[in-house]
Amino acid sequence: MNKRLLSLGLMTLGNVAVAANPPATATVTQSQGEARQFGILLGGTASQYDLCVKKGFLPKGNQTAEEIAKSILEKMRASEKAPDQSANIQEGWDMMKKEITEHESFYTQEKCSGVGKEWARIMATMRPK
Repeated sequence: MNKRLLSLGLMTLGNVAVAANPPATATVTQSQGEARQFGILLGGTASQYDLCVKKGFLPKGNQTAEEIAKSILEKMRASEKAPDQSANIQEGWDMMKKEITEHESFYTQEKCSGVGKEWARIMATMRPK
């Protein structure tokens, strides 16, 4: 996913989030916001990758990208000593997945090439060292 695509996704999601979630009395903490952003990045990219596979633009693996992302999140949750942010991560992922579903035609072979590169970068970052 190139920076323009990520920016478009984040701007769109920001507008959706503001419209869907009017100001509440409780404020979102920094860790909650970061968890949502992580869900947007990891889950959103996984969902984009799977859509590109479905369209025939990226190779299919043994597992879907979403299955891999869920596995990563489970491992992270199991090893975390901080408060569980899985609900916030899932919220970010769900928002992004909704946007992807509503704009499937945006995902051309060229866009999917960028998604494939971004997924590879995320997977390289998430691998244990």
